[in-house]
Amino acid sequence: MKNKISLTILSFLANFIMAGFATQFGMLIEPIAEKFAANVNEVASIFSLLNGGALAGTIAAFFLIEKIGVKRMTLISYLSIAVSAAALHFTSSLSVVMIAMTIIGLCGGVGLCIAGTIVVSVWKDKIQSTMLVVQDATFNVAGVVFPLITTYALSHALSWSYSYLAVGLVALGTAMMALMTNFELCEKSANSDDSSAEQSEWNFSIISAGIGLFLGMLALYTFLTWAPMFVKEKFDIPFEEAGNIITQYWSAALVGALLSTLIVSRVKIQHFLMGMMALALIITSLIVTTDKLEWMGYLTYGYGFACAALYNAFIAYGVSFVKQASSKNVSYILISGSAGAMFSPAISSMFESIIGLQTVMYAIPVIYALILVMLVVSRRQTAQNSLATA
Repeated sequence: MKNKISLTILSFLANFIMAGFATQFGMLIEPIAEKFAANVNEVASIFSLLNGGALAGTIAAFFLIEKIGVKRMTLISYLSIAVSAAALHFTSSLSVVMIAMTIIGLCGGVGLCIAGTIVVSVWKDKIQSTMLVVQDATFNVAGVVFPLITTYALSHALSWSYSYLAVGLVALGTAMMALMTNFELCEKSANSDDSSAEQSEWNFSIISAGIGLFLGMLALYTFLTWAPMFVKEKFDIPFEEAGNIITQYWSAALVGALLSTLIVSRVKIQHFLMGMMALALIITSLIVTTDKLEWMGYLTYGYGFACAALYNAFIAYGVSFVKQASSKNVSYILISGSAGAMFSPAISSMFESIIGLQTVMYAIPVIYALILVMLVVSRRQTAQNSLATA
């Protein structure tokens, strides 16, 4: 049991570390630009390197985890992140910052796949779903903790990199913990004969989970990208005031992730996910159609709650349809989510220029309706298959 707890803590730290780099970047764009005398837009593009690296990392994990092993991949990933965080702190070159952020994204993406693999290997049934949702809660906790470190550093005239150095120290601690942890529970399949180790179970339901997460992240990041401008234009208010909608979303996401953990421990993940997608459909429909500005804050809080555990809820949903989930199953769903998050700004920008902002926002509840239909169809097909094999 002690070993299970150590492995589970490692899986939580993977999400905590990735959030440490991803959630505070907006606060650091201007300080980084000032430090390196660079253009703000040039610095902002570094965030794409982090996201692109994360997508590449999830793809690499799909092929490498079973070949190299979970423990070795964990050590390589978090030692690399620790070294890269140190490079961010000590460098005087923006090029080094760009390379380090790419490596952090790459290793962080691998780490997220490792985290999911650990949980589906160590825990089963309802507790597995609960642990996966707790991972999302740790992501949101980091989204509160590390920006506070950034705020303290910047307000006390310290270097912008201290917050990232703090994340790097957590990564170093994670690597040390991994070194002293027995990963046998996660690597049983790798130690069995090659024919069984390479086989991963695939069916319509787990494939639909990946597609559903892609669409969910597409809808979410379209909202996060365009909601401030949409609210500004619709209600004719200052952009700074309209931007509060994003703060409201993340505040609710932390509370929602914690509450989701309690909910998933009591209901099936299929019912939870369908309920959250139905709630997201209703709330986004109200957001894009309401004429009452005073409603927007409450609706955004509700949306943050509904999407708080989106990532790992889809992982838990997908792996619930296979007898023995593999690292490839987990990596596939994570790749889908990373792709949705990465390509959402480009896709939504293209459509915004063609059909306009209002229509793009109307597409968000339509996407949730598609996800809901897909979830219903996959459940019915699974039920039919169960009856056929009974």
